[in-house]
Amino acid sequence: MPEGRAAFATLSEDPSFRDFVCLYIAEGYKRRLNTVSLANSDPAVITVAISWLRRLTDHRIVYSIQYHADQDLDELRAFWGLVLGIDGAEIRFQRKSNSGQLRRRTWRSEHGVMTVTAHDAFLRARLQAWIDLVRESWLRLGS
Repeated sequence: MPEGRAAFATLSEDPSFRDFVCLYIAEGYKRRLNTVSLANSDPAVITVAISWLRRLTDHRIVYSIQYHADQDLDELRAFWGLVLGIDGAEIRFQRKSNSGQLRRRTWRSEHGVMTVTAHDAFLRARLQAWIDLVRESWLRLGS
């Protein structure tokens, strides 16, 4: 998309923009052309993602957490509400399908897995252009 390619240099003046694109390459949802969605259990990753989503779209952002049955939903809501700077009541919950089978696990996602989503086809098209540019730069490293 020409608009996406044209905006890349200006947006890249903030190093966290390229971080956002790289995180999206690794963790982003890529199946639908009208959805920009990124999921992770690391608050730092989600902070980068939400910061850029708020700058890049005026569409509503949806927040959801995948959680295990033995996790405290109020605690998860309070934690992510603070991280995201939102009212925790905005957060939707989705129970993980394997949540009853992991009683003796070591917590890898003690705060669940947060997903931030915007349904914005224009942003998704621009994001694809930025992904393509980053990938092209990586491929040139081998030349």
